[in-house]
Amino acid sequence: MSTLSRRMLAQARVIAKGKRIREVRRLVARYGGRPSKWVKKSSPSFESAGQDFEYHRYEHPGIGKVELRRKLVNQQ
Repeated sequence: MSTLSRRMLAQARVIAKGKRIREVRRLVARYGGRPSKWVKKSSPSFESAGQDFEYHRYEHPGIGKVELRRKLVNQQ
């Protein structure tokens, strides 16, 4: 992962917590932890190949960061 990507991930904002995460049951089943402690974060948007993207990931204290994904941002 590039230095730029690491900086963007460090600027991530929380977009969902606990039961507001659609996949929280799957996360608990796969990785463990309490549902209320899981958070979903999103990086600032960035451009690549003429399209806007964000990185999304899940985090849990004691478990760490899991399932980093690059998501295409809807352009309007």
